[in-house]
Amino acid sequence: MRFAALRKLGPLGVALTAAQVGRTVHDHWRAVPAEQRDRLAQLLRQARGRPSNLSAAERRELRALLRALNVPRAVVRAAVAGGLGRRALRRP
Repeated sequence: MRFAALRKLGPLGVALTAAQVGRTVHDHWRAVPAEQRDRLAQLLRQARGRPSNLSAAERRELRALLRALNVPRAVVRAAVAGGLGRRALRRP
């Protein structure tokens, strides 16, 4: 959803949208097996936001975990299915 469309919803609409996205991310994260969540969290902490802080093998492992989780695509699909995208698609 574009920022201009969010502004039309007002503060309550923005808060509700943010809460819905947060809930979708939380639900998806909890669906991931605990071993993968733990390893992913460990690699992300070790990287401290910079993939260069990881060895080549750890970067490959991180990419493989992220591909297996399919987080961006799943989050977007769930958010759109939950109604987040409907407002942006409607014309006033």
